[in-house]
Amino acid sequence: MERGAVLWCLICVVAIFLPRIEAYLFAPDITYEWSYEEEENCNFHSKQGSLNAGAAPNYKKLWKRCAPSSLSFEDWQALGLSQKQAASLLRYRDKYGLNSLAQMRSIRVLPSALLDKIADSLIFKKTSHVAPKEFAENKEHYEVPQTSKETKIVRLELNKATEAMLVALPGIGHYTAIKILSYRDQLGGFLALEQLFEIKGLPIEAIEKALPYLDIKSTIQKLKLNEVSYERLKRHPYLTWNQANSIIKMRTQKGQFQSIEEIKESVLIDEETYKKLLPYVSL
Repeated sequence: MERGAVLWCLICVVAIFLPRIEAYLFAPDITYEWSYEEEENCNFHSKQGSLNAGAAPNYKKLWKRCAPSSLSFEDWQALGLSQKQAASLLRYRDKYGLNSLAQMRSIRVLPSALLDKIADSLIFKKTSHVAPKEFAENKEHYEVPQTSKETKIVRLELNKATEAMLVALPGIGHYTAIKILSYRDQLGGFLALEQLFEIKGLPIEAIEKALPYLDIKSTIQKLKLNEVSYERLKRHPYLTWNQANSIIKMRTQKGQFQSIEEIKESVLIDEETYKKLLPYVSL
């Protein structure tokens, strides 16, 4: 019995350790270095493919002066749009039209780089609008120029308008009016009517209906860079929280700014951001 038990134990030990001994004596001829090198090569080619795929399109200038609505699917492709972009743009055109440069800048599938190249060659029709009856009250806030005996254009001062005045405009309801007033407060006032297209969540067609009845003549409220708080600065639509924080940190380090241009010393403030922000800040 004892010999049998000992023999059985030996068999079990051999069965357990035999695979390990075999793996040690007959290891496959594959090294970690080889596997790592192959993986690096795969990653390199993958990155190169991504870079080539993400190269900036070569947009073309428009070869004639024309209305943007007259450009065909093939024309937009010749200018540099992909098939998908061109198809989406034509669907938008058929539904809303292409009535102004400001409207076209708000179309997501139309790259701003392409629009900048063809803007000088685009022709837009000028239309006149008859003022609605709702403007009979609060006339002191409106300008009423006479364009002809049949047509009147009544314009509301956008930077002084109240919610009730905005709601009286064609295409604007309470939600849209509140969004406009909130954006005006964050900006410090509108400089151009086209800034309405920057407001997220507003239907383009609603803004287009209201534009003929709006005007801007009043001044804006500028932010003083040497006094403004971080909380106020980060609310400005043209700045991210990180950009606002960078400006405040620079002011702390310098004591105060000697010129507005000094904010460009921050790596977070690019030329485009600087140009958009410049009219809204002072020392």
